[in-house]
Amino acid sequence: MDIARRLERIEQEIRQVENEKLQREQMLGAFWEHMPALDPILIRDRMLFLQNEIRSLENRKRALLEEQQELIVRAVTLGDRGD
Repeated sequence: MDIARRLERIEQEIRQVENEKLQREQMLGAFWEHMPALDPILIRDRMLFLQNEIRSLENRKRALLEEQQELIVRAVTLGDRGD
């Protein structure tokens, strides 16, 4: 995959990760605001699961941003050499 296409794909993946993270954060917020009348252990476990998913999405976004920066540097470097 060439650099330009991968950079475009990274942008799409970042938007997808941001949307998924926002959904998880809203879900988690809803649990805090409107605690369902269920077993507190089940609620706690679900909230922890959502927090872990949010962290995972944050890590994924960070990795995508790092890859994006590396590809930009590579593209600039290749461009400077005329390749």
